[in-house]
Amino acid sequence: MSAQRQANAVTATAPDKASGSPPERAPPAWPYWLTWLALLALQALNLGSAYLPLGPFNLVINVGISIVKTLLVMTIFMHLARSSAVMRIAAVAGFFFLAVLLGLSLGDYLTRPT
Repeated sequence: MSAQRQANAVTATAPDKASGSPPERAPPAWPYWLTWLALLALQALNLGSAYLPLGPFNLVINVGISIVKTLLVMTIFMHLARSSAVMRIAAVAGFFFLAVLLGLSLGDYLTRPT
């Protein structure tokens, strides 16, 4: 092995000189696959419940399933479970403002004369 290759091999596995910590490893892939399978199962459940004659409970069940899917995506794919508190607060603030905008739009729509 040449001296240049050997130097590159050493620096690729050596700790970071600035922080002294080893290089970060990629997270394992199995949580992503399990989450994907759970999202597919929840989507099938969502589709199946749409064909059941549950009356007004169809909306409640489907919104509940959608909330579970949203939480799965936020915690696993967006890495909010391992992120700092500031990132989690920013995500909650985004959903809060989305709820405010949807609420104001719905209020405008419902109060318009026909």
